[in-house]
Amino acid sequence: MTGKGKESEKTEIKCIRNGFKMEDAFERLYKRSKHFSIEKMELLFYPYLLIEYEVKYRGRLERLSGNVLVLCDMWRGQFSMAKTAGDFTKIEVDESSLVPVKYDKERAVSEGSRTVYGEIQTKKKVLNIPDIEYIYDELIYKPFYIVECLNDDKEIFHILFDAVNGDFSLLNA
Repeated sequence: MTGKGKESEKTEIKCIRNGFKMEDAFERLYKRSKHFSIEKMELLFYPYLLIEYEVKYRGRLERLSGNVLVLCDMWRGQFSMAKTAGDFTKIEVDESSLVPVKYDKERAVSEGSRTVYGEIQTKKKVLNIPDIEYIYDELIYKPFYIVECLNDDKEIFHILFDAVNGDFSLLNA
């Protein structure tokens, strides 16, 4: 042993391309307030399952048929509709920077179709139930920065910075 400690294993992931680099996060946060300092910033990758379904109507509603995308948060099991497939890149990352997958993939695929059906009922207000068929799924990751900060009273707090769209939120006060 060389005394350097164990290196984290590397793994290749498919990641949503981030529009905000670490420097951008620093700049954006400091523009918000000068009453804190950034002590540390770490990149974290959050898991989602991107699921595609084909929605098939019959008869007069056949023109509404098409493919839809659902995102499943693979940590909490929450679902949302995706507007587009997104812009992705494959990158190699330390496994220690990945939030673990806790939600079952098969369950996500089966429950995702309910999200599609609920969205159809809400948005289109149709009475006919379309066929909803699974097409494919893939595990993707979204990058976030976990920012450790120190306020004027020397109290530590953390900010979650979305590296894709630049939004941020306070994790603890």
